[in-house]
Amino acid sequence: MDDILAENVFALKNNEFYEFIQALVGQQMVEILKFQSITSTQSLIRNPNIFEIFNMNCSEPSFLMIRERSCFQLDNGAFIVKIGLINNLNCLLEFLKQQQQKQIKKSSNGDSYSSLSFDFINKYPLLKKLIIWYQRVDNENVDDQNNNTFLKHFIDTLTDNLAKSSNNFRYSNSIKNFALALYILGGKLTYEFIRLNLPGSLPHLSLLNSLISSSDSRISEGEFRFDQLQKHFDSLNVHYAFGSEDCTGIVKRIKYDSTTNAFTGFPSLLDRGVPIKSYYQTDSFDTLKLWFNSIDNASLLNVHMIQPVPSTDNSSISSPYLLSAYGIDNTATADDILQRWWYIFNQSLQRNIRIIGFSTDADPKYLRAMRLMSGFLGALPNFQVHQHPQAFQIKIKSHWSWFYLREQQLLLFFQDPTHLVTKWRNRLLSATAELYIGNQSISINHLHDIIENDTYSKLDHGLTKSDINPKDRQNFSSCFKLTSNDLFNILNADDDTRGTLLYLRMLKMIIVAYIEKTTTIVERLRSAWCVVFFCRLWFTWVKFKTFYSTQTRKKNKSKYFITQAAYLSVEINAHNLLYLISLVKQKQLPPQALHIHIFNSQACESIFRNTRALSGIYSTIVNFTVHDFLRRAQRLSLLNEIKCKQLQNGSVDNLVFPIHYKHRVERQSSFTHSQREIDEIDIEQVITDAYHQALDMLEGIDILNLLEKNDVLELKPLSEYLFRQLNFDSKKHNYSSQICNLDDEVFEIDDDNEEDETTNDLNMN
Repeated sequence: MDDILAENVFALKNNEFYEFIQALVGQQMVEILKFQSITSTQSLIRNPNIFEIFNMNCSEPSFLMIRERSCFQLDNGAFIVKIGLINNLNCLLEFLKQQQQKQIKKSSNGDSYSSLSFDFINKYPLLKKLIIWYQRVDNENVDDQNNNTFLKHFIDTLTDNLAKSSNNFRYSNSIKNFALALYILGGKLTYEFIRLNLPGSLPHLSLLNSLISSSDSRISEGEFRFDQLQKHFDSLNVHYAFGSEDCTGIVKRIKYDSTTNAFTGFPSLLDRGVPIKSYYQTDSFDTLKLWFNSIDNASLLNVHMIQPVPSTDNSSISSPYLLSAYGIDNTATADDILQRWWYIFNQSLQRNIRIIGFSTDADPKYLRAMRLMSGFLGALPNFQVHQHPQAFQIKIKSHWSWFYLREQQLLLFFQDPTHLVTKWRNRLLSATAELYIGNQSISINHLHDIIENDTYSKLDHGLTKSDINPKDRQNFSSCFKLTSNDLFNILNADDDTRGTLLYLRMLKMIIVAYIEKTTTIVERLRSAWCVVFFCRLWFTWVKFKTFYSTQTRKKNKSKYFITQAAYLSVEINAHNLLYLISLVKQKQLPPQALHIHIFNSQACESIFRNTRALSGIYSTIVNFTVHDFLRRAQRLSLLNEIKCKQLQNGSVDNLVFPIHYKHRVERQSSFTHSQREIDEIDIEQVITDAYHQALDMLEGIDILNLLEKNDVLELKPLSEYLFRQLNFDSKKHNYSSQICNLDDEVFEIDDDNEEDETTNDLNMN
């Protein structure tokens, strides 16, 4: 019998299996197995009672024929299997058991557990189920098998380590990555709970700490990780990026960092706008005491994020990269910001990374720095930054009186759209603003009346009182509710609420232009410039309009218009959007540079949220110190690195990370436009359409007549008049000689206490 048995008996299937059975125990046994669809040795081992079928009632002719040849029928109607067949089956099963024992002994090479028997496997359901699952996976197609590859690898690692002593446990890179991700996402207690209850499955914490400390993701306060950024961009095969910067409040506490032998928590000392790394290092107690007594603790943490622009051969939008983080106070100036932008640009350019521009919130110092750098109603007479050899240049037609940017720009700038829409909403909710446009008021009371009106339910308008709560100044989600079509229909039904309707329609256009991911480039451009022209017409009307007051002093017109920060943000964003589209049309940038929805400072907000989320379930302190942020941000960077590497190498044992249902397609740039589509955009026609759309919206509310009376209704005189007004009012010039020595980067802080109702730069009287 040994001579007949093939060496791969347990791999035989279908015809090869039946040929083996026929040679071993005859054709009759083959027919019984075929009738029951037993096609392999493993299937026979799992179902050895193949004769039970003969006691069933079945009238199928083939079954009756097999039963007649295999059994005797007794007088009482029962069937007994012929003794020869029973002996053949017992002999076959016993032989298979012996061969299985030989294979186990051979594969174990003298392992102490080599006496594993066939009966032992059948005794434990887990072993049988694992065999069945492995067989099912082997029979699946390649794609389905790849979905289970990591699970197979995890089971193999666990079972392999269980057969060893704990000091001989071994883990592959994929298991280490899984362990790091679990530790970062779940925390120390969660990780230890799983590791201790699943011995051999996960490495010890000491190994994880060693992996974290030896990785390139380590972050020191004030360090700009340009070399690591270059490696990251090389792995992604991208060369363009957009920078962002923001700050957040922190716990004011000094801590010692043993890795850098420096103290963290003091405000970083700036050298031409750039923080000096490891400045607070000392071995002197007197020096340390002097610092504590003379220097206030840092109250804010400033971060710089770099968002890669997708390459032409990769549609996936990569996660932003943390470039630097450091503690600050509120003493930095716009000059510091300019120098840091210059520093980041040049350091990145040396590493073949072209920073297209920067995004921040609408803090006054950021606005001032942007206007000085771009020459938008401001200038740097002693430093012609736009004359840099790598500066962009577009062709602006002489009759574009409505366009205020110069032709040459080194960097482009976008005010964060999320901050912009919340500022737009907050102006509506302001207690001091008295927004008027023509004969229409813009009032939160109109929304209050709708909510309180019994005629409408929440299903009709979708609003709640919290959506129009003035104290909740960061309620971004309410901006979407305030721009719903259902609410627009209700406002449109009342002539007295037209002003509020127009105001909210402008809010909707800002969202369409800069936040929504599916907006076409033409619609982005039209919406952005419609808001610009709407604001210009509104602003000019306020300038010419006489408002009567019972007070003897001159009435302040600024309360009838949006804030200075919001208006300048609208102008800056629209100008830079058009400039960016022109660069793509002129093929100075690839079409992938038009992913406008990623050009914002929300990457900074995201890392703040994620870092706070790593505080742990047993921690009552949600916020962090500078030292805490650096430590947690290192782990977040390592987690992003794991995700990025797995996306790039396409390994079959990739880990699957949960994605919120709202963001399942967020990282896919499904709406990339081809170069041909961009080339076909008629910018002048889009701008003309946007201007006429703004005029149509203002028709009938007693505003256009006043503008026509003062000869500022047409596009050219309107734009020229407004340019003169803004250029005279702003007075943004910087004659600092220090700017000539710029060699640094970007910085500024988000003034959370900024009074959103001031319009200092807009002389409305």
